[in-house]
This record gives sequence, structure tokens and C-alpha cells, in this order.
Amino acid sequence: MIDSCGGLGWATPGLETMRVLAEDALVIHVRAYRETSVIAQFFTASHGLVAIVGKGIKGARGSRRGALRLAELQPFNRVRISWVGGKGLATLTQIEMSHSRALHGQSLAAGFYVLELLSRLLQEHDPHPRLYHTVHAVLDAIEADARLSVVLRRFERELLNELGFGVDFQDDLGGVALIPEATYRLEDGEGFVADTSGVYPGAVLLAIHANDYSNGSVRRAARHLFRDLLEPHLGGRPLTSRAMLRVSPK
Repeated sequence: MIDSCGGLGWATPGLETMRVLAEDALVIHVRAYRETSVIAQFFTASHGLVAIVGKGIKGARGSRRGALRLAELQPFNRVRISWVGGKGLATLTQIEMSHSRALHGQSLAAGFYVLELLSRLLQEHDPHPRLYHTVHAVLDAIEADARLSVVLRRFERELLNELGFGVDFQDDLGGVALIPEATYRLEDGEGFVADTSGVYPGAVLLAIHANDYSNGSVRRAARHLFRDLLEPHLGGRPLTSRAMLRVSPK
């Protein structure tokens, strides 16, 4: 367990200062701040996304203590953190490693894709406790070399549902059960409408509803479909992690 060597004493004006102790958290991103500090973004169990300043994290002249802190603050790590501050930029007071993940190659790209979606789509200080535990299960599966084209599709669906952007894969927009032999089109990201020129077979949509990605055609369709569903919520900026991710749909 590593203690901070002192707080910055910052609190956003007009916001109530609070002290949070031993919060379960996932390290999302860390960037340098001033000479020896960093700003770290965490996804936490009870507070959602939070941005926290770690003062002296880089350590004076590359000290061992500073190196240990940086090791704790690597993306994908599960940690327990304490901080003080308001709902703005808070100050890290303590960090303790819970679990370190080592991802490589396409697994690393998939992990960054998960973290980037969280950072881009979640609002700060908006708790999603169910999603928090789902994300750790997803990263554990990625670390264990599970099939990425399945793990990522299930995650994308969970994320869309959690944020209220999910669609019904069992009934069409009129409330009529999907027919396996029919084809459908996605209507304004809201759901499906029967259309003889539609690109989504009912059987494929029903397989997605059942979380059954054993068929390659289902995995390929789901990849394009979830990308179309996520795109409107990304503010017109592409995901940088997609350039790294080249997952075979087979």
C-alpha cells in the first residue's frame, strides 16, 4: 500500500468537499501533470468516473517510492484508492494494488478499446455499480485469452443497455416478435423494422438476443451493428483504439 506524500489541497469552488476511503477502482488513464504529479482517471464502484491528482507520484529524482506509485497506476489495474476533494479535480491520498493485469497484442488493443469506451461514454460521478463489475469480468476474460470477437460484443451490448441506448433483439419496433426467416433494418438506432432489403436476418438478431455468438455470421453482423449503435454517442470523434484492434470475425 502506497500513501500519498501530501495533498494539493484543491477543492472545486462551490462544491462540497468530501473524503472517500478505500474505494474499489479500475485505472483508466494517467497523464503527467506538472513536474512530479499525474492526473489519473479511475472508474470506481460507487462514484463512477473520477479524475484525481496524484501529487509527487513520479517521485523526486526517480525515487523507488515514486516508481512504485507509477506501477500501481498502470491502466487495467484494480486498486483501492482514497481521495479528498469535491466533484471536480480531487486529490489522491492513498492507493493499494488489488490486482495487476498484463495484456499483450490484440488482448491489449481490446483492453484499451474497453477503457476508451468507458472514458468517452460515461459521465463523471455517475455511478454504474453493475457495469463496474461487468467491466472487471470482461477484462479478466480478455486477460485469459477468451475469444475477443465474443467478449467485446457482449460488453458493447451491456454498455449500451446500461446507458439506456440498447435495442430490443426479440421484438421489432411495433412490439411484434422477430421472425427468424425475415430480414430487418435498424431504424434510427431505436430498434428493428421488417424490410425485405434489410441487412439483418431475424435469426441473427435472435441469436444476439440469446448472447449466442457461436456462428460466424452472427459475430460479423453484431460487430457492425454495435458499431452503428455506439457511433452517434461518440461525439463525431473516432475511437483511437479501433486503429489498434483488428479482431478476426471468424
